Amino acid sequence: MKIFWTELVNKISRFFLWALEEHPGKLSGILAGFGIGLLVVVLGFWKALVLALFVLVGLILGKRHDDHKDLFGWLDRFFH
Repeated sequence: MKIFWTELVNKISRFFLWALEEHPGKLSGILAGFGIGLLVVVLGFWKALVLALFVLVGLILGKRHDDHKDLFGWLDRFFH
């Protein structure tokens, strides 16, 4: 039985690596959709929406920081 589970995990790992190389947008979309759907089921629609908005804001701020763009100047322009 241990061999079965080892082979199953190996096949699933190879599939995800293939999908990540060949179809990264589709895979990330599927995973994001699954995650949001799971959050809606567990937390409810409004709490999941608020959580998704905070994640989106964090992503935007983190990307600006990674791109070495002026974060405080952008925030100042955004809120004025």
